[in-house]
Amino acid sequence: MIRNYFRIALRNLKKSLGYSFINILGLASGLACFILILIFVQHELSYDVFHKNADQLYRVIQRRPGSNGVKYWAATSPALAGNITQQFPEVQVATSVFPTFNPLLSLDDKHFAEEGILADDHFFTVFTFPFLQGNSATALKDPNSIVLTASLARKIFGAKKPIGQTLMYQDKYPHIVTGIIADVPETSHLTFSYILPASSDPYYQDCVSKEPWYNNGLYTYVVLAKGVDAKQVEKGMRRYIDKNLADWRPEDRMTFLFQPLKDIHLKSQHLATFAFEKSGNDKYVYLFLAIGFIVLLLACANYTNLAVARSIRRAQEVGIRKVAGAWRWQLIGQFLGESLIMTFLALILAIAMVHFALPSFSQLMERPIRMDYLANPLLLPGLLVLTLLVSLISGSYPALLMSRLKPVQVLKGKQVGLTSRFTLQRILTVGQYAVSITLLVGSFIIYKQMQFVQHQQLGYNREHVLTIKVNDKNVSQQYAAIREELLRNPHVVAMSYSQSLPTTVMTMQSMSRWEGSGDHLLPTNTTSIDYDFLNVYGIQLVAGRGFSRQFGADTLGAPTALINESAVKALGWTSKEAIGKEFDYSDGRGRRTIIGVVKDFHFNSIHQALGPLVLTLNRDPSGYIAAKIRPENLQGTVALFENAIKRVTPYPFEYQFLDDNFNKLYKSDLRLGEMFASFTLLAVFIASLGLFGLAAYSTQQRMKEIGIRKVLGATVPGIVGLLSKDYIKLVFIGFIIAVPLAWYIMNCWLQDFAYRVDIAWWIFALAGIFTLTIALLTVIFQSLKAAWMNPVKTLKAE
Repeated sequence: MIRNYFRIALRNLKKSLGYSFINILGLASGLACFILILIFVQHELSYDVFHKNADQLYRVIQRRPGSNGVKYWAATSPALAGNITQQFPEVQVATSVFPTFNPLLSLDDKHFAEEGILADDHFFTVFTFPFLQGNSATALKDPNSIVLTASLARKIFGAKKPIGQTLMYQDKYPHIVTGIIADVPETSHLTFSYILPASSDPYYQDCVSKEPWYNNGLYTYVVLAKGVDAKQVEKGMRRYIDKNLADWRPEDRMTFLFQPLKDIHLKSQHLATFAFEKSGNDKYVYLFLAIGFIVLLLACANYTNLAVARSIRRAQEVGIRKVAGAWRWQLIGQFLGESLIMTFLALILAIAMVHFALPSFSQLMERPIRMDYLANPLLLPGLLVLTLLVSLISGSYPALLMSRLKPVQVLKGKQVGLTSRFTLQRILTVGQYAVSITLLVGSFIIYKQMQFVQHQQLGYNREHVLTIKVNDKNVSQQYAAIREELLRNPHVVAMSYSQSLPTTVMTMQSMSRWEGSGDHLLPTNTTSIDYDFLNVYGIQLVAGRGFSRQFGADTLGAPTALINESAVKALGWTSKEAIGKEFDYSDGRGRRTIIGVVKDFHFNSIHQALGPLVLTLNRDPSGYIAAKIRPENLQGTVALFENAIKRVTPYPFEYQFLDDNFNKLYKSDLRLGEMFASFTLLAVFIASLGLFGLAAYSTQQRMKEIGIRKVLGATVPGIVGLLSKDYIKLVFIGFIIAVPLAWYIMNCWLQDFAYRVDIAWWIFALAGIFTLTIALLTVIFQSLKAAWMNPVKTLKAE
């Protein structure tokens, strides 16, 4: 019997190739979309689960008061790891980790610019990165040691034995290779090619030797004992801070929170301050997953509509089978079997689509996403289960509907149960168009917001600004000569250096008015700049002056500063009143005098509101060199900079235009927009296929009515209008459902931006008109086909 069902299903597929193609294409599109998203979601949820003690491992983050509310920092002080293990027995072990600055490894005359980390000797007790050579217990004990990943060891040493070999770090610090570990998995939030002992780093030593609670540049990880509640340890730490930082005002003291290791990748958006890993976004992951389910359900609804439309032609077949003795469960099995075959064929096409789309999808999501059947043992079983579920969801309604037909009525030409105006088909079509319009509105609003971001007045110039990362102190020491040489070229307009770029000023300090009143500390962002910073970036002065080589106070190192309008406002002054005022600053240099007030500019993404900013003078070039250059011959100008800098450093030449750096701030939002646009087109396509099926079904039902109307003188436009008005109603109902849904979803998304566009009424109107146009084009094809048919053919059966 099963073989017979299979043979009948194939015969029906061949008999209606057009129907079969449309149905398989619709299902395949939905399945491909869902599989792609599922692979991406699985990848995002698998971060850091490979560590043996992942369930007990936490990153300690700090919660601090900020100028615009509470801020969360991923970076902590060097005092934390040692104190937390001494004071809290619930903490089994703790380690401090931080990224290498100006990384460069050298072997003889070969140089390798690789990203690494520095860590204390507890690192391999906390994290279980497997050792291939060496001893994990002693690999980081010696300050002059270094641990390499397997791929970096091969890259540097080739076939030579790496253990015991000496590498130069930053071209001057020798380190002996004491261990080789397996390459860091792609699903690790910590990414590195080598590990150096933290004790060898002057920055770490400096932080530990000074007041450690005031320096925040390290990342602290702890392993809690099994069964310990992290919240209880947090409460104990709060009491410890209150006791040991009693001289701090209570509202200025930090508190510490424990973030589970498995949450770091997806739930660290609010920890962007000082986080050095490339984090994901749990909101976007679950949003994509929800959209994947929706698109798949749209495809199933499309199949159901088409199956019901086609079932009218098979009503007599059902009647004959029942007369011949077929049981209802046999008919259900037959129709579900046909659905399973159709879904399996769609799955094969979907897998081909996925393999074709994966390279572009991986590039868009910036993830190494692969469909690896061997590495992912759940993939094939999962696809088979998905096929069964989709075939059941899409085929159950047609199977149940057709199997309950009464043979007497069917064989007399009556089709009871298939003619209700308020059938599931119409409900599904309304749902399809409600989803399509919602996605269209979302795409329009995301595009509008991204256009707003691109054209927002930032307060600084970002066009034709070349930025170069300074990795080597040789460049800093010879900056004056390099600057003088390059400014002689007519294509170089101005040059500057600064600790940070104006797009990402991350460093935090605290300031307070110097009036002996013990005013509340004001947290501020800060960066050090040179004399030409304001000129290169086109940042305006509101009052006072900028740093200048013409003023002895600046050149002799007087403690002066520039502040922005937000800082002036927070301190209760006007811009003019602020000039000459003094304030206390927590950068270790004490009191400073304000010599100028700059106009507010966005020194972070516009997800965040503008806050106080302090600019200090840096006479030791570090961080970034920036040059305002002319747009003509850009490549030649870049080559000019490369030649000048490569003469004084072995480090690779790293450059970027400020425009590109700015766009990086909104990559995830741009990615969301592209994904939304793709899903929207797919949803509209699938909804149109579903409407095509419903139109075919309705038209088939009304063929005799159309024939009678034509005999009585009805025109083709009149018949087309008659058949189309029902679908206009369906689209309109979908529009009514979509408007509040789309407004709510997009209003929630826009809340993540401190500066955002308004949701205009015309966006909904445009989405509705676009969807209605596509629907009418779909329906008119079937309507014209029916209207042009000779009425004699439709009425001769009567």
